[in-house]
Amino acid sequence: MNTNNNSQKNKQKNLIVTVIILLIILIIISAILSNLKSKINKNEQEINVAIGTEENQNSTRQIDIALLKNMNERERMNYYFSYFMDLIENKSYETAYDLLYPEFKQNYFNTLSKFTQYVENSFPRMSSLNYTNIERNGNTYVLWVELTDVLDGKKDEAKEINVVIRENDFADIELSFSVEV
Repeated sequence: MNTNNNSQKNKQKNLIVTVIILLIILIIISAILSNLKSKINKNEQEINVAIGTEENQNSTRQIDIALLKNMNERERMNYYFSYFMDLIENKSYETAYDLLYPEFKQNYFNTLSKFTQYVENSFPRMSSLNYTNIERNGNTYVLWVELTDVLDGKKDEAKEINVVIRENDFADIELSFSVEV
């Protein structure tokens, strides 16, 4: 009987050891799978970031409404005009043209072609913007801006323009600027 008892105890011990080993193996496999899943997610995020970066280089930035809501008036107006200038620098003329006041377009640039020709001849290919003043009248703002061509090296030759921005709502704007005729 004693042998039978010892045999049963040994079987129970072996079973317990086997179960513990299986649990350890399952924990290790689970950790490995979790680590692999984490690496896969990280690689997917890196790919998405790379794709997003490439798309941003091929197109222009979009207006970030959440960001605008945390800005004061002056920061928003500066943001809007720098967005407009980004469109021009990236040759997204149609999107920039769509931001103009209808009356302004009618008076100065009744076609996209005329607008494109004007900005290509009158605006620097890449600008540094210096905002010198701002005034507000209701939802309309006037900015005084100095444009400096950062590519030609003549940093002391800034072009001064006035920009009028009407903010109907966050990211819903119309603008115009002083035109040299």
